[in-house]
Amino acid sequence: WLISWLVGWLVGWLVGWLVVNCLIFCLVWWFGGGWLAYWVVNFLVGWLVGWLVGWLVGWLVGWLVGWLVGWLVVGWVLTWLISWLVGWLVGWLVGWLVGWLVVNCLIFCLVWWFGGGWLAYWVVNFLVGWLVFGQLINFLV
Repeated sequence: WLISWLVGWLVGWLVGWLVVNCLIFCLVWWFGGGWLAYWVVNFLVGWLVGWLVGWLVGWLVGWLVGWLVGWLVVGWVLTWLISWLVGWLVGWLVGWLVGWLVVNCLIFCLVWWFGGGWLAYWVVNFLVGWLVFGQLINFLV
């Protein structure tokens, strides 16, 4: 909204006042009109038409820029990027913490305490810890 208003006002002022006003001043002055003719034509054409053109152009450009910047870039791209990054980081971190560290330690303790050797530990660890918990939790989170 702020970008739309600023751009709209700036473009409207530039088109409606500076450009049209300078054109009218040059045209009326060169064709022999005095200050009164200049101010009458300036008011009728420059202010009314310039204001309308400036308002329309300013509104269109301001709305377009405001929409493009505000909704498309900030709203969609940044939201998607942040959600993807946060989702990936949290998913990877939680999946790694739960699926690897916690489950790995639990499996190691359980298998080791029940008399399994290194081979049994690695088989159970791979099947349960990495495949089931690590990948599943990483995917779900």
